[in-house]
Amino acid sequence: MILNGRIITTMVMLAIFAGMSAMALSYPEKARFLPLLISVPATLMCLAQLVFDVRSALQDRTAEDTAEAALERPREVKMFFWLAVFFIGVMCFGFLIAAPILVFAFLRFGEKEPWLTAILGGLGAWIILYGVFTRLLELFLFEGFITPLLTG
Repeated sequence: MILNGRIITTMVMLAIFAGMSAMALSYPEKARFLPLLISVPATLMCLAQLVFDVRSALQDRTAEDTAEAALERPREVKMFFWLAVFFIGVMCFGFLIAAPILVFAFLRFGEKEPWLTAILGGLGAWIILYGVFTRLLELFLFEGFITPLLTG
């Protein structure tokens, strides 16, 4: 079996989420709810993605594989760029401000989605973060390092 970038990325993400699940089991009952809420479905999705990636790699052992890999590299670089931008944005401005703006920016400028789709994606991200996590679950979301300085 050939280990391509997709399989390696999926295996890394699987290890992260499985480790997150294992660590969360050692937390007190109330503290482990959110990490398990995120890590268990993510682990299952990574397992499913790994199955799809391995099947695809086994089927694509032809000459097209090398041409396709050359086309995937720029896309992977683009995704790592957006991941870095998202990380920096959240660290600077927090989840409630940065995530909706960056979801909008990714959809509109990174994936060339229509304006309406990008706006609805950003709005949906804000509704989920604010409505579900802040209001419904009463969880504290990271504010970022710059936001408290700007708001006083």
